[in-house]
Amino acid sequence: MPGETDRALREELRGRLKKILSRASDMAVEALLQSVLKPAIPPPDSMIEQLLSEKCTPNEIHLALIYCRNALPMIQLKTNEEQDFKSMARFLAHYDLMVSLLMRATEKQHEQAWRSLQAELLKEGHAHLLNRAINYWSQKREITIYNYYKEIPVSLSVRLLQVEENSFIIENRKNRLAALLSASSDGRSAYTRLPESELSIQILVEEATRTTLHWRYSEFLPLTREKRRDTRVQSSTPVHITLKGSEQEEWEGSVMDISASGLGISYRCTTPFQVGEVLDFSMILRGDWIAGKGAVCWVHGSKGYYRAGLAIEYDQKTHLLLGNEVLHRKRNLMGELKLKGVPDCLITN
Repeated sequence: MPGETDRALREELRGRLKKILSRASDMAVEALLQSVLKPAIPPPDSMIEQLLSEKCTPNEIHLALIYCRNALPMIQLKTNEEQDFKSMARFLAHYDLMVSLLMRATEKQHEQAWRSLQAELLKEGHAHLLNRAINYWSQKREITIYNYYKEIPVSLSVRLLQVEENSFIIENRKNRLAALLSASSDGRSAYTRLPESELSIQILVEEATRTTLHWRYSEFLPLTREKRRDTRVQSSTPVHITLKGSEQEEWEGSVMDISASGLGISYRCTTPFQVGEVLDFSMILRGDWIAGKGAVCWVHGSKGYYRAGLAIEYDQKTHLLLGNEVLHRKRNLMGELKLKGVPDCLITN
């Protein structure tokens, strides 16, 4: 009977698939079998991902697909005499689609595994750096803590009373550390560099007394600001800037921070600038017209609102005007720091 033969062949196919995919659940094997028996219905991505999640290797899944490719056309021809080569071509196209899904799912799995490994290695690397720093601080019994007030760096060296695995206690004579903290936006965080490293670590206040402060380590951060060629200061009020692209497209934006060699800008645009793109810019600073070219160094943002950094092509006049603006704003910011209680001895270049 054709029906009995068909059921027997299906059971044979199911048994073979279970043997090849020995770690797969019955539900996953049945889903694969039904997808093979009905090639007109596109297989879902989750089918292959389910097999991979059940510890079936990509090689085992590929072997199962090869077996189906070799066996099923002959089964279809035996069980249905009206089947012709069109049905075989339909199944082979279905097979190619499943192999494509396997490759895509495998690539995704490998990418996730690589990211997980990178995160683990980074975590171990950070732990090693922190342990080395703790040993260094324990021996030196001194630590330099720094902060930023509108991009102006302020720092203070303090005596360490106790260094622990996840925190440390420092001496807070004359409340100088509280003054340093006032430079931060939240008033309870600061930073310290890890010795012999390109990283700094954020530290948060846990408990404060009149003479001591108890800190805990927060997150690791790259020393990006320390690598800047020139001192950068934030704008007290945003400065209007006009930007032009290579094809004379024009955008309006605001200057958020300034240095003698670069600008931090914000702008609205349907498509963000590309890193490396060179733009013409023009703006007015305290009555002086400044114009030049700048290369985009970085871009952040989304949904039409972006921030970008421009590295300005050197021009003696522009460099001098921007440098004077930085000095003017720096003097104003230092005055604001004094009002906050940060003494002159904390202000560094």
